Amino acid sequence: MASGPRPAAPDDSVRTTSPGRRGDKVVSAPTGDPAAAAGSLKRTASPVRSVVASPRPVKGRAGREAARRRLQLPPVSQAEGPGEGPREEDEEPLLSEPEEDDAEARPLPPVCGSPMRGMWRDEKVALYCDEVLRGCNAEDADDAMTKYLSEKLKLKDKWLGVWKTNPELFFMKYEEASIPFVGILVEVTCKPCPSSSSCFNVTVSIAEPFSSNIANIPRNLVNEILEELEHNVPLLEVYPVEGQDSDLHDIALALEVVRFFYDFLWRDWDDEESCENYAALIEERINLWCDIQDGTIPGPIAQRFKKTLEKYKNKRVELVEYQSNIKEDPSAAEAVECWKKYYEIVMLCGLLKMWEDLRLR
Repeated sequence: MASGPRPAAPDDSVRTTSPGRRGDKVVSAPTGDPAAAAGSLKRTASPVRSVVASPRPVKGRAGREAARRRLQLPPVSQAEGPGEGPREEDEEPLLSEPEEDDAEARPLPPVCGSPMRGMWRDEKVALYCDEVLRGCNAEDADDAMTKYLSEKLKLKDKWLGVWKTNPELFFMKYEEASIPFVGILVEVTCKPCPSSSSCFNVTVSIAEPFSSNIANIPRNLVNEILEELEHNVPLLEVYPVEGQDSDLHDIALALEVVRFFYDFLWRDWDDEESCENYAALIEERINLWCDIQDGTIPGPIAQRFKKTLEKYKNKRVELVEYQSNIKEDPSAAEAVECWKKYYEIVMLCGLLKMWEDLRLR
């Protein structure tokens, strides 16, 4: 790739939208059998706690019983600091010992460590520009990512992973600080992808033993949610568990490559604008990220860029949601509001483009 010489020190790849942290302890386990792998990982499980939350209403008698339960924080002596008053009346006391059919979830096993953290700058550029994108245009980037990921998924059709998803999928009311994400140990079944979009969904089922980062999440609730989803969840929300065979490390790397691409390298305007050399643009964005990570760009300025990027993404979502709520021809006020939101997005887009251009940076 045509670019000036840059320091090539390794750096961390931190995703902007993927929840949770990866485990970093490697465990050896028998290969081939997900149940055996789960058994060997019990001793290196990640922390688990009970939380306060209101489960979503679910179907059936078992579901109604699960919905009546309220997830609780640890006892007052542990959860409350000095001077804090008693809990509100609607926050019930700690649950009694769970019944056998409703036992607490076990801690989650560690997931595969971040494979990209040890990569040098040039290795990242070669991976994305030469191996994955291979000189394709921006409008073909989705297909290139799908092809890359589907090839890696052929290595193993069944494996254990931790499904990390938004708590709003499970709970109507919860404390955001106490539940950054909901993690469930699942068995993943990879099937041939009939279309490019389906490659980013995967079939999962609850793995044994039932494990979560939330000790008192009802298993019935998880079952109901999976049934509503027809057991199909976004593949990028699943993190392979450590201690399985070497193929899983290749799959973990592929998942991280795709997550990082959509979290940091991809822009919504890429396929709307003509770009003679898309690979060179991706290389500049990789260099920008590496400059942030290795301190070439000072911390306060780097934080400003990250906030601008996050704001841009949020504004795009706001505009799409606002437009989708307009059922008929927009009124004058709605049209003005759309233009305001669009103009703000254009301004943020211009700022991000300035950041990506080394001559303007």
